[in-house]
Amino acid sequence: MAVTTRSPGPQAEGRPAQRQGRAARSDVRLWAGVALLAVSAIAGALALRHGTESVTAWRATRDLAEGATLSGLEPISVPLDVAQGAYLESETPPQGRLRWPVAAGSLVPLAALDDLDHADVRRVTLPIDPLHAPVDLAPGALVDVWWTAGDGTGAADSSAVGLGPALVRPAALVADVTADALGLGGEIAVVLEVPSSEIAPLVRAARSGRLDLVAVDLADGRSS
Repeated sequence: MAVTTRSPGPQAEGRPAQRQGRAARSDVRLWAGVALLAVSAIAGALALRHGTESVTAWRATRDLAEGATLSGLEPISVPLDVAQGAYLESETPPQGRLRWPVAAGSLVPLAALDDLDHADVRRVTLPIDPLHAPVDLAPGALVDVWWTAGDGTGAADSSAVGLGPALVRPAALVADVTADALGLGGEIAVVLEVPSSEIAPLVRAARSGRLDLVAVDLADGRSS
């Protein structure tokens, strides 16, 4: 019995070639998609890295007046584009004095630093009743120093002219506050920075009566 074989026609011969062409195109699209994802991932990582690049700068934890030394600071991380070299970074030790006030929570500007030696400035320690001083008194604050005649000068005449109350020193800079070393009357030690010419009036006032410290708004600046 004879077996008849049929040769594949031209349509059947073209099918493998078509399948190979479609597979090749699929491979191209696949690799193109992988490459696109890789490029996107790299670009996103670079953008994220650039956006989170930061430096550590000094920030004031309380209001600091003009002329204050750089105490009461804390390091904080800030974006590099915010700092831009304009603020005191934590790598630099906080030294010097302020040319203008710096409010609590603000970064310390480099331009506000004054490295000059204040040769005429002296520190005087005054005994202050805690009830006659601001409750949040801290270094870097400004206070007006008021005097009232004490019992030694005659309490009955304290309202007379010359016996107080009288302003002894306006806008004095607080250099230090020692609340853990109380005096005999429960006073705290408050150290003020004042010109040397004003030491005598302050010492005389402290020995001849009672002193009150009144907080001065930093926006008012230093009176002298």
